Parts: sequence; C-alpha cells; structure tokens
Amino acid sequence: MIQEQLQQVLRRSSNESEKLYITGNLFAKGCTFSGPVNFGGGAAQAQPVSYSDEQVAQALANIVGRGKAIDAKKKWAGAIWLLQWVCSYPSNTKQACERIRSLPLPADLEYECDYRNVRELTTLSFFREDARRLDTVKYSKNDEEAFKDMTKVVVALDAELKKTSTASLAH
Repeated sequence: MIQEQLQQVLRRSSNESEKLYITGNLFAKGCTFSGPVNFGGGAAQAQPVSYSDEQVAQALANIVGRGKAIDAKKKWAGAIWLLQWVCSYPSNTKQACERIRSLPLPADLEYECDYRNVRELTTLSFFREDARRLDTVKYSKNDEEAFKDMTKVVVALDAELKKTSTASLAH
C-alpha cells in the first residue's frame, strides 16, 4: 500500500495537494530511506532544525548528571530519539552514540552515551515514532516506564536546544 501511494505521489509530483509523510524505514526500488521521509511537500515540523554541534553539546551537557534528565546511562536513549528527529542523527543506534560522543562535550560529563546501555530501549516500538509529537506516540503497557523516562529526556533536551538557539540569536 505504501509503495502504491509513493508511486502515485511521484507520478504527480507537480500536484502540491498530494502529500505523503512516512516515518520509519522505507525501501523503494534500490533506495533506502531511514528516518523521516517527506514526499510532495509537507508540514514544516517534518523538516529537521539546524543546530550546530556546539549547541547540541551545550544542551546535552545541561541535562546530564545527578538530579538532571539524563541521570542514568540508559536514559541517553531519549536524547538519541529526539536528535534523530530534530537534527537528523543516524537511525542506527551505534552510529548515533558515536555521533554524540564526537560532540564537543565536557570531559567530566558524568554519564557517557554508550550503545550497550541504550540498544534495548531503542528497539521499543514507540522509538520509531516522531519524538517531537509525544502526544501522538502510542506505547504498550510494558513500555510505559521506558516511555516516561525517555519523555522526560526529550522534553528537557528540546527545551535546552531551544535555549541555545535563542542565545545564538541574541549574539
């Protein structure tokens, strides 16, 4: 069904009213799309926001540590979830952790993003849904605690990222 919709949209690419927004992985005749895919236009929220590595690092540094949103190694999964949607970080968890570790983060950061600590959480079904639209995310009763933990991280990181973009506009 998705392939039929995609073919229709591609055939009528000049028709602005025909839109198809797909989340997750899509495989189409030799092409692989991983993450948000938007064909034929779409809402502004589907587009990634541009944050520099420094802004992302600053936002992350502000939420990592005891008494903060990322107060355990596994909670990095929430940061990965949001960064995949907001900053087009890799959907591959190992690559996303490597990308985060490549940021100019403080050397004394209490918890480090490590694939071994987050891989189980990043396989939960809701992880494929848009972290920017928490009100529409569906999760199972078994995943409720993990969803709540990740939601706290998503909300905190989103707020910090917005602060960094506001601060950079002030300069």
